[in-house]
Amino acid sequence: MIITLLGSSIADGADAEDAYELGKRIGAAAHVLKNGGYGGTMAASARGCREAGGHVIGVGIEGHKIDRTGAPNPYNSEVIVKANALERVAEMLRCDLVIVLPGHVGTLHELFAAWVSAIEGHLPSIMLVGPKLKALLEYLTENGFLKEEHTEHVSVFDSVGELTI
Repeated sequence: MIITLLGSSIADGADAEDAYELGKRIGAAAHVLKNGGYGGTMAASARGCREAGGHVIGVGIEGHKIDRTGAPNPYNSEVIVKANALERVAEMLRCDLVIVLPGHVGTLHELFAAWVSAIEGHLPSIMLVGPKLKALLEYLTENGFLKEEHTEHVSVFDSVGELTI
């Protein structure tokens, strides 16, 4: 199974630890981890997956101009380079499951693309992890941004420890 993990390019402390632990669990279960290939939760999850013997696919953008380091992280088993952000997101969504950790505008872009893909029937489900994403889902629902049936494609978990992979 290919599991795409979305999250912040800037992560430390508990966020980085969560991403590392999730990557480790994905690798130990012999699943493939796919992510954006750069820093933050991407590097932390990739490191955990590789240390558990797993395979990591990082998906970057030509010239690596979206990351402050200008290069993919060293924990990727392979790197797929796309011409732009839209192609990058499309590649990341070629997967069996999407897990979303807290992030910024790039993570929101990826989340909403995944959500539309799930609504269209291309993805089986999306897992949102943490209180920030739970609050986002509540806000979108309470303020009429989502139809009731749209929430059927999303599961919310308080922590990485609750996920069954």
